[in-house]
Amino acid sequence: MKTAAEKLEAQDGALSDRFVNMSNALTRAAQGLKLIEKRLISSAIAQSDSVELRKLAAALGPNQGWMVKLSAQDYADTFGVDQPTAYVQLREAAESIFNKYIRTVEQTRRGEKERKYRWVSGNTYHHGEGWVEINFAPEVAPFLLGLRKEFTTYKLKHTAALRSVYSWRLMEMFAQYRDTGLVRISFDDFCHAMEAPPSCLKDFGQLRRRVIDPAVAELTGKDGLLIEWKPTKNGGRKVTGLEFTFQPNPQLFLL
Repeated sequence: MKTAAEKLEAQDGALSDRFVNMSNALTRAAQGLKLIEKRLISSAIAQSDSVELRKLAAALGPNQGWMVKLSAQDYADTFGVDQPTAYVQLREAAESIFNKYIRTVEQTRRGEKERKYRWVSGNTYHHGEGWVEINFAPEVAPFLLGLRKEFTTYKLKHTAALRSVYSWRLMEMFAQYRDTGLVRISFDDFCHAMEAPPSCLKDFGQLRRRVIDPAVAELTGKDGLLIEWKPTKNGGRKVTGLEFTFQPNPQLFLL
């Protein structure tokens, strides 16, 4: 029987053609990632998308950690950088991701409940060999393993050209609602998921200029999405939500 410490290495086929699968709860959560960290985590999730890992998850049971090995060459091929740059970015991301976490917020009768989950419990990089390993923390397993319903999926290659985490996160929201082409979300939930700067939380104009408009422009230009959006209000002047409609490039969410 395989153990949680056993590594998942490169599978057949290009990494960019593999799927990134995550629970909808993770799509809506604050992920706490910069661009190179998002690339690392998403590549590791895509590498984890395999029959081997699904069998491993079944054997291990819930809430187990697992290792993923990523090569600089696969990263370079996926994100269009040279191999030395790829290794530097992988190493920097593996180092900084050690202190990053997923953050979820739940409204309860007694107030707001916030939970934090570290992405990784360890990492390894071998100087000069062009690869890194990360060990996903056991607590993230329910967000990533054994997903049968209420999950978001997309191919890694559809994010490869993105240069903004805001664009990437908005694309994940669209992937969650690919069947309807409609996203309705409260203002607070949107700001939480996008991790908008504090100055945007009380200034919709700033949120629009710094987060929404650039993300929509990048997704339109690079992924071929046709996007319309509008703020929503509950009878007053204050923006309380957002509504996005989108028509995807036919290949974008092809399963």
